[in-house]
This record gives sequence, structure tokens and C-alpha cells, in this order.
Amino acid sequence: TMIPIFQDCQQFQQVILAQGVLAPLMYVFLATLLMMVFIPRSFLMLIGGVCFGAWWGTVWVLISSMLAGCFSFLVARTFGRAWVERTFRKRHWFYQLEKITGNSGFYVVLTSRIAHVIHFGAASYAFGLANINLKSYLWGTFWGILPGTVVLLYSSQVLGCSLWLRPENLSLETIYRIVFASLLVFFISCLPWLLKVKKSQRK
Repeated sequence: TMIPIFQDCQQFQQVILAQGVLAPLMYVFLATLLMMVFIPRSFLMLIGGVCFGAWWGTVWVLISSMLAGCFSFLVARTFGRAWVERTFRKRHWFYQLEKITGNSGFYVVLTSRIAHVIHFGAASYAFGLANINLKSYLWGTFWGILPGTVVLLYSSQVLGCSLWLRPENLSLETIYRIVFASLLVFFISCLPWLLKVKKSQRK
């Protein structure tokens, strides 16, 4: 089994990284494909953190997320309006996208990615039908997923490596790190709502 072969997470990561460009290329290819068929992005981030560590895991997750988001957007815009409408027509948020103007597109994408209110894959297809240009969509996606990706990749490495052999490896310091990272993700996700409340109060 895997556990007797690799005594700790760092040794496993060294073996993965020793494969050269093959390992990240395979991960990026599979993660991109799986995100496009609605596999949860958080699950793929956990795998990326354990396999590549927090730093390189963040790099490969961001690349695969941007590729999946771009391809899904272009597929919906080029070929799939009927399919996208048939798939998401029961979701109340879907028809709200038609009201988006070109100027507000970046901020709509940014806030939806930060708040995670819509599934990453579903939103990528749906945004392809909205009045948003590709540049605004890609920049909104990148800046929207960046904070949560960094925090979650760090958490996945810390938690995954701590539990590699047995739960007793989970130290009090590790628990504090996970709690802090979770609170940070929660705060980041609430930012769009807090800004909206503050804006409404000014009015």
C-alpha cells in the first residue's frame, strides 16, 4: 500500500516532483477536464496540495482552473446555449446573468468567484451566455479564485500531511493553522456581501 512506502507527505511530494513535467501536466490535464464535468474544485485542490505542496499546488490549480473556466466559457458561447439553458434553467441565478452589462461583468464574475455562491463549473458555462467579454471574465475569475486557492492549498497540505499516517499526527499547532485558514476563507467569501451592505447603507 501507499502508506508503508512513503513515510511522510514530504517524501511522497518529492517522488511526484521527481517525475519532472509529466506529473504537473497530467494533473493540469485531468483537473481541467474534471472541472468541466462538474467535479468539485475543492476536491481537486486537496489533491493538488497533497501532491505538489502549497506553492506548486497553487500554481497548477490556478492554471487548471483558468483553463477549465476559459474552455467552458467558450464552449457555452460557441456551441451550447440550448444545452446550458436546458441544464440550468431551473436555477434562479441563471436568468439573472442575462441582465449583466458589459461594464459590470468583471465585478459580477469577481464576486461570484470569491463568494462561491455558484458551482465553479456551472458558473463558467453560464457566464458564457452573459453579456461579458472574455477578458473581463478571465480577469474576474483569476482575482476571484486566487485568495481562496492560496488558503485552501495551504490548508490541504497542512491537513493532508498531518494525517498521512494516523490522526494522532494532528498537533494543536496544526489545528490552529487549519482554523485560522478556515476563518480566512470564510471572511474572504463574505467580502462581497459586506461590500454590498456597506454600499446600500451609503444610499
